[in-house]
Amino acid sequence: GGAMTGADVVEFIMAGATAVQIGTASFLDPSAAWRILDELEAWCATENLKSLDEIRGVARRRD
Repeated sequence: GGAMTGADVVEFIMAGATAVQIGTASFLDPSAAWRILDELEAWCATENLKSLDEIRGVARRRD
């Protein structure tokens, strides 16, 4: 398991994760950490997020 893309990281954080593994991604692509970070930063900019804390656990929240 673990994240392979920035979208994967977003899903894990929305589920409540405070840390995400990218070991397999890094093994397959040594530059994966930088690519994933770039994807994550671009997504946050598109969504106008200042912090990942804004979305952490939203998939588990109930009104």
